[in-house]
Amino acid sequence: GLFVLTYTVVSVGMGDLKGDLRQILQGFLHGFLYGAKIRFPHALLMVSLFDKKDLSWDRKIDKILSLTLNHARNLGLFVLTYKSLVAGLRKTNMRKGVAVALAGGLGGSLVFGDDTSINTQINLYVFSRVAKALGHLILERQWIPKWKHWYRIWAGLSWALVMVLFSKKRHTLQKSLTSSMIYLYEDSDIPGSAFVNL
Repeated sequence: GLFVLTYTVVSVGMGDLKGDLRQILQGFLHGFLYGAKIRFPHALLMVSLFDKKDLSWDRKIDKILSLTLNHARNLGLFVLTYKSLVAGLRKTNMRKGVAVALAGGLGGSLVFGDDTSINTQINLYVFSRVAKALGHLILERQWIPKWKHWYRIWAGLSWALVMVLFSKKRHTLQKSLTSSMIYLYEDSDIPGSAFVNL
């Protein structure tokens, strides 16, 4: 409800703005609202279920709102930065593909370049989708022969690598992944431990 009202008011207000400026500001708004829509339920669930048990509900609510605001702000700022750079580069007669790549790279490094938990989640999300898309592109361009078992090979390779890293170099893995793997593969060796570290 509040997001719809805010969007309506701001959109009506931006109706008088022309061209690139309106699209850039509206892009920020879309990024902000989408970031809030994605992060709020995730933060609510994660903080409520998995955060420190001794954290008061006031502090949990502050954390949920802080995580939501951070995600929303960063996504809004990325869209604003990206659209601003593309609009500026368009005036230089740069090829569209180059302008898009440059704006995406600069925007990504400026907005998502700090090593924070939210930026890491967003960057990993984007990276995993890009890796999968590149796999499809490789098959589409027929750089390797089509074979119905490529997905199975990719899944097996991913799991082989994560298990070796967990076994030999777990400090290189993300803390949340390491914690999950400890529960699954080590705590499960202890009789009666199923609900202890869940």
